[in-house]
Amino acid sequence: MRRAFWWLVAAHVLLVLAVLPLLLGTHLDGGVLIGDETSYVDAGRALSNAVRDAARLGPFDTRELQLSVVSSGWFMPGMGVVLTPLFVVDPDASVASVRLYLAVVTTVLLVVAALRVRTLLGDPYALALLVFPGLVPMWAVFSTGAWGDLAAGLVLAVLVAEVAAALRRVIDGEALALRDGVRIGLVAVAMLYLRSSTSILAGALFVLLGLGVLVALRGAARGRSVAAVVVGGVCFLAVLAPWSIAASQTLGARVMTTTSVPTVLANTFGDRSQICFGPCDPGSTIWFTPLRYSREVARATGLSEVEVQRQMSSYARRDVTLGSYLPDVARNFRHYAIGPSAFSEFMRDPGTRLDPLRWAVVAGTALLYYPMLLVGIAVLVVVRRRPIGEQVLPVVLKVALACLLVQPFVHQAGSRYWPTAAPLVSLGLVMFVLQAKTSTWTWSRCSSTARSPEPDGAE
Repeated sequence: MRRAFWWLVAAHVLLVLAVLPLLLGTHLDGGVLIGDETSYVDAGRALSNAVRDAARLGPFDTRELQLSVVSSGWFMPGMGVVLTPLFVVDPDASVASVRLYLAVVTTVLLVVAALRVRTLLGDPYALALLVFPGLVPMWAVFSTGAWGDLAAGLVLAVLVAEVAAALRRVIDGEALALRDGVRIGLVAVAMLYLRSSTSILAGALFVLLGLGVLVALRGAARGRSVAAVVVGGVCFLAVLAPWSIAASQTLGARVMTTTSVPTVLANTFGDRSQICFGPCDPGSTIWFTPLRYSREVARATGLSEVEVQRQMSSYARRDVTLGSYLPDVARNFRHYAIGPSAFSEFMRDPGTRLDPLRWAVVAGTALLYYPMLLVGIAVLVVVRRRPIGEQVLPVVLKVALACLLVQPFVHQAGSRYWPTAAPLVSLGLVMFVLQAKTSTWTWSRCSSTARSPEPDGAE
């Protein structure tokens, strides 16, 4: 198994090298970032300047941090933090350098996540993670991008494994230690810093873990385990607090994670011609024109731009009905689940034909993605009567996937978002295979018992 693990890691590296020409041989090499990548890169540059200021023991440029890290409050700073080391070393790093750096970071994160999943759930789950999404061509392309969706998905796989392992121990009557709560809290907040839409998911898994402790344990074991869950929640909030405080002070409104929800709701479900209490000025996107308008209104009225955006969103959605809302949700689900390689349109110069490499990415992605889409649906809808110990991972996976799928109900969806859910589907596939092979669930690392050493030369 160990040999297979590293062979799959090598295959992923070769795949990334194979798709790099699709990125570095096009207009992207000329310095073009796609959409939200610009904000994440700006945040990384600003944070690297703050690091240099700290190294010189000089004052921080708080204005730059407000403008480039907090900005409009739309994006969590996780990917900015990830990019900071690159810009500390090379302040003028090109887009090509950013993509090569992120390819390396993502590969390391994939290996670390697979190793942790192997420790908690066993070899089959780790190997499956390296295959899907590790060997999906479009996922390899996304691994060079500055969006946080892909990295958040890998951290999410670790979080699900941590919570499932903790619940399995609780069901076996074992109390959780404080370090278990700390670890789960830190993994959860790392995921949130990478992708704000996982906030509901993080809360749901904490609730699930807490309920498991209250139901399964008694006496001192319950008390110690409740304390561990509480400590995990405190760690989560303590690490989130600096961002929330900075964003709230900058924007003059209470901000827990991000502020984009009102504008997103208006653009997704409302009347776009009424977002600015009427038509917005032309000349920019459906996102930035309302933002500029909200800032102008905020300066004129003394309200915060966040509060103005909420009022604008309510106005644009005043005529929304169930009959208009449900088709929009259905469209969002189609965009979320169908066409996993749609973003490859950005990976070619305008007007050029579908070159062989891009065709291979599209075809290879479809070959792996669509069967796994069926697996994901099965994870959500299949319910089997099994002993309670065997229900832990299915329940955790259902809760996690269901929380991710809240997005199409409240947010525009597209082919950029499936990498967040992909690792969970991979875990679900192994779960089904193991359940089909044996009536006894095998938990390789869910207890504190050390794994027996393998003989030399074991695979």
